[in-house]
Amino acid sequence: MKKFSMQLSSDVIRLSKTPFFIVHLAIPVLGILVFTVYQSMTIYPPEKFTVNYYQVLTLIYPLLAAWICSIITEQDVEAGGGFLLLSAPSRIKNLLSELIFLILGGLAACLIVTLGYSVVAVIRIPDFSFPISLTLCMTLLIWGCAVFEYLFHTWLGFQFGRNVSFAVAAAEILFSALMLTGLGETIWFYVPSAWGVRLVSLLSRYWMQGDMRTVPAMQLGIVVAAIVTLLMLAVLFVWFHRWEGRKNDE
Repeated sequence: MKKFSMQLSSDVIRLSKTPFFIVHLAIPVLGILVFTVYQSMTIYPPEKFTVNYYQVLTLIYPLLAAWICSIITEQDVEAGGGFLLLSAPSRIKNLLSELIFLILGGLAACLIVTLGYSVVAVIRIPDFSFPISLTLCMTLLIWGCAVFEYLFHTWLGFQFGRNVSFAVAAAEILFSALMLTGLGETIWFYVPSAWGVRLVSLLSRYWMQGDMRTVPAMQLGIVVAAIVTLLMLAVLFVWFHRWEGRKNDE
C-alpha cells in the first residue's frame, strides 16, 4: 500500500507538468460560459435547455476522453516507447494509478460542469426549478457512462496513438448522434458512446414527466453499461500485462 501511495504521489508530480489538471478545470468552465451565453439568447425553457446541455456534454465526451487520455499515454510512450512504464516493478499498479486519476478527474470535471451550470442558472433565472437531486443523478450518470470511454481510449492511446484515438472519438460522436434518431431506438444499448445521451433523455422524462415507460430501458441500459465497462476494465488490464510497447509510429 505504501508503494502504491508513492506511485500516486509520483503521478501527481508527473501530471502536474502536463495540461492534465488544467484541462479538467478549464473545459468545464468554458462549457458553462458557452451554454450560459447561448441560453441568454434563446427562449427555450430553462429546464429543457439544461437537459440538452447534459446531452451535448455526453455527446462530445468521447472527444474529451481521447484528449485527456492522450495526455497520459503519450507522456508514457514518449519515454522510449513506454520503456519506463513497462520496466516498472509493477506495471499493473502503474496503470491502476493512471486510471484512478483519469476516472476521479472525470468525476471532478462532471461535478464542476453540472453543479457550476446549475449555480449560474439559479443566479440568472429566478424561477429556475431544475432539482439539485436530479442534477446529481445526471452527474453520476454522465460520469458512469464516461468510465468506459476512459478505459477504451487509454487502450487506443497506448496501442495506436493519439491520431487513431481522436479518429475513433470522431466516429463515436457521429454514431451517438445517429443513435438519437429512431434508427437507434432498439440498438443504442450496445453502442457505448450513446449510453449517456440516451440515458440522460430517459432519466429526465422519468423524473420531470413521471413517464414510467422509460424505466425498463433505463434499467437495461445501466446494466449493459456496467457489464461492458467491467469487461473493458478486465480486458485492459490483461492486455496491458502483455503489452510490449507501441510498435507503430504516428
